[in-house]
Amino acid sequence: MSEDKIAWKPAAMTRIESGDEAPTGFDKLVFVGIGMKSEMFEPINPNNWKDTISGLKSWGKVPSDASLVEEIIHSERGINLKLEDNGEYWLAEFYPWGTDGRLRARISLATEESDVPLGGFSWNDIDVITLRKWNSSTSDVKSKLISAINSNDLQTSKEIVFKSAAAIGRFHKSAENARITPRDSRKWNKRVEKLEALLRANTIWRAPHTKDTVCIISIGDVRFSDMIDESDDKYGIYFTRPRLSDSIAKPDCEFPAMRDFSSLIHDLNRIYYSCDSKISIIDLRQSMIEGWRSTAPEKWSSENSFYTPRGGVFFWEYEQCLLDIIEAVSHQSGKPEPAVSMIREVPGIQSKMYNHRIIAALSFMTGFFSLQGIYQYIIGESDNFVVPLILLPVTIGVYYIYRRLAPSPAISILRVWNEKIDSDS
Repeated sequence: MSEDKIAWKPAAMTRIESGDEAPTGFDKLVFVGIGMKSEMFEPINPNNWKDTISGLKSWGKVPSDASLVEEIIHSERGINLKLEDNGEYWLAEFYPWGTDGRLRARISLATEESDVPLGGFSWNDIDVITLRKWNSSTSDVKSKLISAINSNDLQTSKEIVFKSAAAIGRFHKSAENARITPRDSRKWNKRVEKLEALLRANTIWRAPHTKDTVCIISIGDVRFSDMIDESDDKYGIYFTRPRLSDSIAKPDCEFPAMRDFSSLIHDLNRIYYSCDSKISIIDLRQSMIEGWRSTAPEKWSSENSFYTPRGGVFFWEYEQCLLDIIEAVSHQSGKPEPAVSMIREVPGIQSKMYNHRIIAALSFMTGFFSLQGIYQYIIGESDNFVVPLILLPVTIGVYYIYRRLAPSPAISILRVWNEKIDSDS
C-alpha cells in the first residue's frame, strides 16, 4: 500500500530522512509541511511479531513472541494486528506518535464497563504498542446515534448522548481521587495561540478560566465511536489512541475534564452536521450536559465551569475545531465541517460578550458606590444609609443580568443551527 493511501500518515506532508534513533524493528518517520512537522514510528516488518517487539519492553499481560500475525489493518490512528497465540487471539494496536505518558494511569482509572489494554510494549518510556484480547463483536453507538437523529427520534438520540456523557463523567469521578493540579490558564491559552499561528487563523480566543477547571488525568480525544453499549444502564469507553493532530501539535500541558466533555460534544457537532434532521441541537447538547453532570464531580461540571466568558465548553470546542483543520491540512482533504463554519462564528460571539462588559462595568460602579457609602456610614462620615442600601440590590440585579447574557453552553456556536430550530418551532 502506498504511503498516501495509509490513513494514519499525513498524505499532504512530505517525508524527509531522519537520523534520529528508533526502536529495533522500527523506522523513524518525519513528515513536514508548511509550518508543520510530524514524527512517528513505523514497524519495518509488521508480519513478523518477534522481530517487531525485539527492542521493546513489555508491561502487563501480552502474548508470546511466537505469536503469528493473521491480519494487518491500517486505521486512522495506526496499524492494528490480529495475533494468534496458542489458540488465543489478540489485538495489537500501534501508537505511531506515542502518548502523553499517562496511558497506564488512564487505564487504572477506567470503569469496569470500559475496554482498556491488558498490556503493551514501550521504548524509552514511550508507549509503542498496546494489547487486548480480540473481540469480533463491535459496539456501534455512533451509527445508532446517526440513525436516531436522521429519523428525528429525539428520545433515543437524547438517551444515547446522555449515557455517553455519563460514561466520561464516571471516569472523571474516578480521576477525582487521582493526581490533580491547579488550572493552567496560561498554558491552555498559549496552546490555542500556537494552533492559531500554525493555521494562520484570523481568530483569537483567550480565557481566564475558572478555578473549578483543574488539571486531571484526562481521557483525551473521545468520540461516540468509542462508546460501548453492552449494558442497558451504563455505557463504557473504548480507550483508543491519540489523534493525528497530537503528532503535529503536541500537547505540552495537562487538561481539565471540560476538555474531554468538549471533545465528545464536538463529535456530536460532526454527526449533527452530517444528518438531515428536525431535532434541536439545543435539546441534544442539554441532554449531554445533564448526562455528564449526573456522574462527574460537581465542581468540574458546575455552572462556573461552563461559564463562557471564563472559558467553558466553547473554548475547548474552538480548540477541537482547530485540531480538525490541522488534520485536514495535513491530508489536504478539504474544509472540515462543521469546524470551519463554527470558527467563522467565533468573532461574533466574542463581540457580543465584549459588549456585555458595559453591563458588568455598571454593576461594578453601583457596587463600588454602595460599599463606599456603607463604609462612610460606619466610620461616621456620612448620615446617608438609604442610597447605599438601594444600590446594593441594584448591583446584585445588574450582575445577575450580566451573567444571564453569557452564551448558554446548550446552544451551538453555529448560529444557523439555533436559528433553524427557532424557525422550525
